Amino acid sequence: MIKKTLLITSVILLSSCADTSLKDLGGKIGDLINPSDSVVEVTDLGESEIIVEDENATFSVEELFLLSDEELILVATQQGFETVATFDDNGNLTNRDEVIKALTQPKETQTETAVKALEDSGVSFILYFSYDDTEIDEQATQIIIDHANFMRNNPELMLRLEGHADERGTREYNLALGENRALSVKEVLGLYGLENRIEVVSFGEEHPIAFTHDEASWQKNRRVKFVYQ
Repeated sequence: MIKKTLLITSVILLSSCADTSLKDLGGKIGDLINPSDSVVEVTDLGESEIIVEDENATFSVEELFLLSDEELILVATQQGFETVATFDDNGNLTNRDEVIKALTQPKETQTETAVKALEDSGVSFILYFSYDDTEIDEQATQIIIDHANFMRNNPELMLRLEGHADERGTREYNLALGENRALSVKEVLGLYGLENRIEVVSFGEEHPIAFTHDEASWQKNRRVKFVYQ
């Protein structure tokens, strides 16, 4: 199994971590290691060594339990699980066992865990649209940005955007409308360089989630749904 060695200086581990956000820690890791790099040979690792396995592998529980909280946070950030970690008012990790469990799960379960963490954070997975419209408003833009950041933190995930329309209009028109709504979302995500990881599907009026023939139901059916794979 390919392993990569991530060297983090004592200055980072012992001085910076206490006052550095997870986002900043992730940035430091990104400066030090690239998932596409080949194996690095190191002669003297010292006490600042962290072993990071290849992107398709998992860590053993024993390896993770040997890490300090700061090192565990760094590994979780590099693997896209920074949203799993929780902290007290002093910035101390409060759910070490949960972080270790997330890191040692199979890849499919890791994906589910990451997506659930995003859901639990309150980010919506559905965008709603006005009648016969594909416009992305300010509120929708912020939701899309949240998903863009999530995808950048989880580079192994693919996204399917499912476009929908209400029952008014012809079947062909509503299929095109659902597709154009999904494409509008993809266009914003494309600003983050994510377009190659996104699939667009339109169901038109075929998959309603509300069934009365009034504006209350129609509004719920005019939507784009985010589905991670």
